[in-house]
Amino acid sequence: MIKHLLIQNYVLIESLEIDFEKGFTVLSGETGAGKSIILDAISLLLGKRSDRGSLYDKEKKCLLELKIYVSKEMEYLFLKHDLDFDTISIIRREILSTGKSRSFINDSPVSLSILQDITSNFLEIYSQNQSLKLKSEDKQLELLDKIAKSEYELSKYQSIYLRFTQLSSEIKELKEGGKLSETELEFLRFQINEIEQASLKEEEKITLESEYNVLENSSSITEKLSKMYNYISEENGLYSRLSEIENDLGKISNFSEELRKLSDRISSVRIEVQDLEIEVQNINESIKNNPEELSKIGERLDLINSLLSKHSKQNISELLSLLDEMKTKIQSSTHSESIMKEKEERLENVKKELSTTAGVLTKKRKSVRKEFQKNVESHLRKLGITSPEFIIDIQQRNDFNISGNDIINFMFSANKGSEPLEINKVASGGELSRLMLCFSYLISDFDNLSCLIFDEIDTGVSGEIADLMSEMMKEMSLKRQIISVTHLPQIASKANHHFKVYKKEKSERTTSGTKKLTSEERIEEIAKMLSGKKVTETSINNAKELLSQ
Repeated sequence: MIKHLLIQNYVLIESLEIDFEKGFTVLSGETGAGKSIILDAISLLLGKRSDRGSLYDKEKKCLLELKIYVSKEMEYLFLKHDLDFDTISIIRREILSTGKSRSFINDSPVSLSILQDITSNFLEIYSQNQSLKLKSEDKQLELLDKIAKSEYELSKYQSIYLRFTQLSSEIKELKEGGKLSETELEFLRFQINEIEQASLKEEEKITLESEYNVLENSSSITEKLSKMYNYISEENGLYSRLSEIENDLGKISNFSEELRKLSDRISSVRIEVQDLEIEVQNINESIKNNPEELSKIGERLDLINSLLSKHSKQNISELLSLLDEMKTKIQSSTHSESIMKEKEERLENVKKELSTTAGVLTKKRKSVRKEFQKNVESHLRKLGITSPEFIIDIQQRNDFNISGNDIINFMFSANKGSEPLEINKVASGGELSRLMLCFSYLISDFDNLSCLIFDEIDTGVSGEIADLMSEMMKEMSLKRQIISVTHLPQIASKANHHFKVYKKEKSERTTSGTKKLTSEERIEEIAKMLSGKKVTETSINNAKELLSQ
């Protein structure tokens, strides 16, 4: 659930903070006060894309921060992305004045896809736009899969589907590529032979370049190393002087802890210098002035660089990969018919496996269809649609896609005797809102979301229906945090916590702010929602009555 929200420098908001609590919370306020801006900010924290135009002050960065409570059971999500886990986790989004944005979870930078993956398991926003999305087949299928708990079956199907598409793509490439001409094959064989005769090794170039540099500069290197060796080893040299210092310090090291530590450090330095003396001597003796070897290595490097340049490759590893590709091309061309036949046989077997798994997925979806239809109709009746008919039509397509081979259509009729048609053809705004609430209510028992946000989902309803919707939200809030943006007094009165979003003038700019309302302030706000800006004694009494219910 959301514990705290911070918004700075976003649209009409200069700076705003809200402390949320568990239960049912509403945000109310006049049209244009900034309610949707707050939800847009939360959407950005869930992974929505941003733009520079959303900044309050175009010269400053925007800071958005969400502090959420995360149950221990969700730790695996953080481990999956190598993120620090804390039951109180902080999600942060920064939008720079350049338009670029950065996202963080518990101070670790994350991509938008990771941000979406993490937050989608805790929080979801239901809005008027989402009610429109409900008309799409993909959204309907996603909803049905949640009810059916078909994650395992869908995941299994999708892994087979990926094999199916990969094989199909390979067969297509073989058909389009066809057989190579004899001239093309001959040229490939020449190139393969040229690379193979070079007997290349992956790290060879790096090793040869190091050896070449040493041989080319052997005189200068041996001169410097000999000079260094003499400085260390000669009489009264570095090693000799360090030995004297070590001996002198040894005589006084017992007088204090500081002197003892100093003596130990000098001993360590003397030993290190002794090791340096031996190593310098060994390296110096290993370096020979060898023009023949230098010439041999130079020729080898010229050959390697020539092959790299010829084939436009950066290193030997890329060249060896090209060698494998050319061999595969020859093999594919020479044995294209047998390879094609083998792949087509594999594809047929995978297709059978895919069909069987798709059938299992369809069966799982159909197994919950009747119960879900019945529950939706039952809740729609509670919301004032007296004779609803809701049908989930499942047909099979001839091909496969990432979701299976089911064609899903939610069919709906609000009136007795009317034939159910596709939702996008018959449902009004108010009916869509009620359907969306029913779906979210029923799905809430099947997911792990700790917070649901409703953005004016009550659009198109009023009176008794609004009261029934508020009861449903109130019931949902017993199991998870519910936040609702509303214009309806019936819904606002049922909340445990009420925030008012308002506009104010500041330095010739309009800014948005929020205030958590006291009991008395709630009465006045709900009275305004009932009667408009002019609050009457009647509206005050009606507000008190709503709050007491």
